[in-house]
Amino acid sequence: MDANEFLFSTATLAVLNAQQYDPGAKGAYEYLSGGLMWPDERPEAHEPGREFTSTITAYRCLIASRAAITLGKETGVWPVWEQVLREASNWPGLRPERWGEAARKRLLAAKRREARCFDELERQLEEQLTSGTG
Repeated sequence: MDANEFLFSTATLAVLNAQQYDPGAKGAYEYLSGGLMWPDERPEAHEPGREFTSTITAYRCLIASRAAITLGKETGVWPVWEQVLREASNWPGLRPERWGEAARKRLLAAKRREARCFDELERQLEEQLTSGTG
């Protein structure tokens, strides 16, 4: 897989760059990317431009890249992060508080919760398999 496959179109970069920062926005953990997302980072489902960020892999790669940076990992940073830095510098997701120390603590806590959930799911599945009910 070539990471350059997951770059944004010019139209998508314009949508990201036009997003307005909301200081009251609350981030949440996004399981597929393994990172935190804030609602002001892309259009809402009913807003114009959402089609550019709703199903594309590049958006999840962008969130995963920020997660890697937040956790201090050099690996996992995709070219899409560099593309957004260059071409959508007003995107709210680039704000320092979205990948700084407070975000790192929240991301680590979310990853611990995720691990506990998966551990519990595996325990329940194993229990069902050994009891013959699964």
